Amino acid sequence: MSNSLNITTKNQKDAAFLWGVATSGYQSEGGYNGFSQPQNNWTFWEKQGKVMPTKDATEFWHRYQEDFKTCQKLGLNSFRLGLEWARIQPSTSPETAPAPAFDTDVLDAYTSIIAACYQHNLEPIVTLHHFTHPAWLGLDAWLSTDTIECFVEYVRVTIAHINRRLTDYYQLPPIKWFITINEPNILLSNTYLSGQFPAGSAMGIGAMMKGYNHILAAHVRAYNVIHDLYAAEGWLTPQVTLNTYCSDLYWSEKVIWDLMNHQNVGIKTQDLPDYIVNNAQHLDRTLSQAKLPFRRNLPYFLGKLVHQISNKLGYRIFDPKNLDVYLQELAKSARSQIFDYLAIDYYDPFLAHIFRLPDFSDFEFETKDFRGWLMSGITSKWWDWRSLPEGLHFFCKYYTETLGYPIMIAENGMALRRKPDNSLSSYRRDQIKRSDFLKAHIHQIKRLLNENVPVIGYMHWSLTDNYEWGSYTPRFGLFSIDFAKNSDRIIEDHLGDRPSETYAQLIQEIGSPSISLKS
Repeated sequence: MSNSLNITTKNQKDAAFLWGVATSGYQSEGGYNGFSQPQNNWTFWEKQGKVMPTKDATEFWHRYQEDFKTCQKLGLNSFRLGLEWARIQPSTSPETAPAPAFDTDVLDAYTSIIAACYQHNLEPIVTLHHFTHPAWLGLDAWLSTDTIECFVEYVRVTIAHINRRLTDYYQLPPIKWFITINEPNILLSNTYLSGQFPAGSAMGIGAMMKGYNHILAAHVRAYNVIHDLYAAEGWLTPQVTLNTYCSDLYWSEKVIWDLMNHQNVGIKTQDLPDYIVNNAQHLDRTLSQAKLPFRRNLPYFLGKLVHQISNKLGYRIFDPKNLDVYLQELAKSARSQIFDYLAIDYYDPFLAHIFRLPDFSDFEFETKDFRGWLMSGITSKWWDWRSLPEGLHFFCKYYTETLGYPIMIAENGMALRRKPDNSLSSYRRDQIKRSDFLKAHIHQIKRLLNENVPVIGYMHWSLTDNYEWGSYTPRFGLFSIDFAKNSDRIIEDHLGDRPSETYAQLIQEIGSPSISLKS
C-alpha cells in the first residue's frame, strides 16, 4: 500500500497513521508498594499475598531510553505510556489520608520520559489512569464523588506542569494524544463483579453502576480541563478520549460510547432508555448478520447462554437515574462532544468464549472455596483467549459507522503462558505464535485502510512481557523477559519466535498512510 492513502471525512485534519506499542506505568515501571515506595490500591493485595508483588516490574522507569531506541529501530512512530497518579501524588503509607502534595521531581522525570519519546520520533499517547489509584484514596475510590475532584486536580496539575516543561525547557510540542481512563468497563467489572481487582466491602451491580457514574463524570471533567488548558495556553487542540475493552455484549462496552455520544447527536435524557435499547438490538442484529467464524463447541454454547441472560439483565436494569452525577456533569459541560476519537482494546471480545473445558492445573494462588476453584477451572485464562481477527475488522467498521469518529486500536495482543521460574513454557491450545497473531490482525488493519475505514493507529500490547494484574505468568511481549534473571529484553521467545521482527516487517510493508482526524 502506498503512503498516499487518504481517509477523508468532514471537518478533519491530516496526520500519519500511528504504529506503536502500548504499556502502562504500574505494569512496567517498577518501584511501587515496597518500603518507602509510592503506594497504590494494589498494595493491599500485594501485602496479603493474594497476588505477586510487582517489585521491579520491567524497570521501564530506568530503561525507557533503551526501549524508545528499540521502537525507533522497529519502525514505530508512536508509544502509548501511562502516568501513574500514585507516583505523582505519592504517599508511602497505604492508609487513607488527606491528599498529599504533588511531587515535582516525579513530574520532571515523566517530562524527561515524554521528551525522550519525542526525541526518538515517537508520538507519545499518554494514559492518565490505567486501573490504579493512590492508596490514600482507599480501596473503593470510585464509589466516592470526592475522587472526581481529586482526579481532575491531578489531571490539571500534571498536564500543565509536563507541557510547560516540554515547551519551555525541551523546546518540544505539548502532548497531543490523551487517554483519560483505561478500560472503565474492565476496571469496574473486575472490581465489583468478578473480584479480580482489589475492592473494599462493596460488591455487586449496584456498586459497579455507582463507579460508572463517577468515572464517566471524571472523564467529562478531565476532557474539559485538558481542552480548556490548551485553549488558554494557545497550544494546538489535543485529541482526548477514554478507551474500552471491546465486547460483543452491548451492556459491557458499546453502551459507554453511546452514553458519551448521546448529547452530541441530540438525544435528550428522557429518551435515553429507548435510544440505548435500540442500539443494543442493532448491535446484536449486525453481529448475527456478520457470520463471524466461531468454533461452535460445548463451551461456546454455554457462553452464548450467558450472553443471552446478560442481555436480558441489561435491558431490565438500565436506568439513567443510576448515572445522575455523570448526566449532570454532561449537562453542565460547555462542549457537547466529550471525546475526540474512539479507542478500543481488542483481545477476545466474545462472551461465547468465556468458558473452557475444565483445567485445574494452572492455578498460581490458593483458591479457598469450591465456587472459586470451579470457576477458575472452567473460565478462560489469558492464554486461552481465542484469536478471531475478523472481529477486529467488524468492530472498527461498526463503531466508526455508527458513532462517526475515527478509531484507534489502543491495545491488541496475545498471551503465552510461562511462569516467572520459566516453568509451564508451553504452546497455546491453538498452537499459534505471536508472529502468526500479528500477521492475522495487521492483515485486518490493512483491509480496513483499503476500505477507507478511519482507523488512525494500532498499538500492540505490549513491548515486553510485564506484570499482568497479579501475575507475571501471562506473556504479551514483543520482547521476552526472563524474570528469574533480570529485566533484559530478549528478541526470541521460548517458542523460538521473533515477533518484534515480524511486526517491523509488517509495518514496512504497509507503510504509514495519511489518515484524517475529526476536528
